[in-house]
Amino acid sequence: MLESDFVLGIGNRWANRHTGSVDVYTKGRKFVHVDIEPTQIGRVFGPDYGIASDAGAALKLFVEVAKEWKAAGRLPDFDEWVSACQARKQTMHRKSDFGNVPLKPQRVYQGMNEFFGKDVRYVTTIGLSQIAAAQFLHVYQPRHWINCGQAGPLGWTIPAALGVKVADPTADVVAISGDYDFQFMIEELAVGAQFRIPYIHVLVNNSYLGLIRQAQMNFDMDYCVQLSFDNINAPETKGYGVDHVKVVEGLGCKALRVTKPAEIQPALAKARKLMAEHSVPVVVEFILERVTNIAMGTEINNVREWEPVEDRVPEEQAVAV
Repeated sequence: MLESDFVLGIGNRWANRHTGSVDVYTKGRKFVHVDIEPTQIGRVFGPDYGIASDAGAALKLFVEVAKEWKAAGRLPDFDEWVSACQARKQTMHRKSDFGNVPLKPQRVYQGMNEFFGKDVRYVTTIGLSQIAAAQFLHVYQPRHWINCGQAGPLGWTIPAALGVKVADPTADVVAISGDYDFQFMIEELAVGAQFRIPYIHVLVNNSYLGLIRQAQMNFDMDYCVQLSFDNINAPETKGYGVDHVKVVEGLGCKALRVTKPAEIQPALAKARKLMAEHSVPVVVEFILERVTNIAMGTEINNVREWEPVEDRVPEEQAVAV
């Protein structure tokens, strides 16, 4: 984005949570915004050109014109730039394998990348877990990353995952929730048990409202966003509060709890087996460290990385080259 000089938006909102300050976001770039609803164009900032149109109709025309321009030699060649961007994205790896206990979320998402295939459909919603998953998980197909909501609809992950599985019973559906999103509509798991709708639900539990906690850092606050407590009925939760395994089982589903990196792969494999055997949602709870900050920033030119990163080519790609 920082290297771009032209931005084409189709059916999107440039909300302030996405742009940061308009001056930084728009500096040095031309913007064209296509939306079927005219009042959406220019709500946050005025584009250089606005087009009120159905997205599909606009895209069809853009492709036709692009082909005409290419045939006439008028279309610049961006192949080298595109390849560089793709290579940078594909080869970004963390310096550590994150063997920490309690688990770091990066290690959980590494394990998911290793376990799930390229056809997996991820379903999630707002939260620090969603932001982390969007940064670390590998998604290969259109509409295989389903973020059900932008700001506020906590709990939608469970019913959304059920809907995706019902829409395509052959799909490999994996939901991702933080502990608060999961608790918000946890009762919907009973729907999955009642109607035999199997999918795997990854629950990353740090017993915190992580996104709010990280936002509060800007104000030197950490106030009433913790969800931890000593559960007198479940001392095995070790201060993390709600015993999700018992609640999930009480709703007619299956659940596993993971506390160490070595348990990640076996737990996901067991979840697949339980899902196939019982045809119900299976929750895999990963006990995370209480505080993990995920890369973000108020401006696109000021994103803070909390963990050291490096660019290196994975072994399988190096062999292919």
